Amino acid sequence: MSSNQASKLEPMLRKLSKRTALSNIEREALLSLPSRSAAFDRGAYMVREGDKVETCYALVNGFAYRQKMAGSGARQILSIHLRGDMVDLQNSLLDVADHSVQALTRVEAVSIPRKAVIDLAAEHPNIARALWRDTLIDGSIFREWMLNIGQRDAHQRIAHLFCELAVRQEAADMCEGPNFAWPMTQEQIGDATGLTSVHVNRTVQRMRGEGLINTANQTVTIEDWPALQAAADFSRAYLHLPEARAEGR
Repeated sequence: MSSNQASKLEPMLRKLSKRTALSNIEREALLSLPSRSAAFDRGAYMVREGDKVETCYALVNGFAYRQKMAGSGARQILSIHLRGDMVDLQNSLLDVADHSVQALTRVEAVSIPRKAVIDLAAEHPNIARALWRDTLIDGSIFREWMLNIGQRDAHQRIAHLFCELAVRQEAADMCEGPNFAWPMTQEQIGDATGLTSVHVNRTVQRMRGEGLINTANQTVTIEDWPALQAAADFSRAYLHLPEARAEGR
């Protein structure tokens, strides 16, 4: 593999190694995975529900989301993914995708054959542990999203989404300070939180009026992190990040 191609696996390696200590040999093994570059325009499907999947995608740049469609055509966004995430790691063991993954923005990714992931995990038990832990943390995030939709009000749901994406982008070295990328439309926020676009718009306007956030040009500025965290009923514990960052995040 070329050094350029190996470098595209670095975000994934950085994420895994923050949570699981990896030896130099294990790091080299991860960077030596066979992979191909892939690009997806906004809205393009990376994985379709029902497809037989032979590869796993690791994100290099951009945002993607998991989603499922109801028989009525209504969409539920299940999670947001960003640089370093393996958006369909479970497909290394499951033959058929049980949900879809779409690009939220233009996405740069690497495609890794699922057999290569299985073989690597079998050869390096500590890498298998790192991948397993990553999947378990995905499950923890899913549980928090279920709580968010089922038990929090509209204001809390949207504030919680702002908090999560701010903390995760900071952990992935994608932002620093109060400003972070916000790639979601009001419709997509609604599909992630179980709200209508009108309700989303009204709630975001209220949050601006309360001095919690400002939004402009697909960027959110957090004006008062402690107040936003309190409004969201947000605790970062479910993200299982190794250490807190600046501004108490």
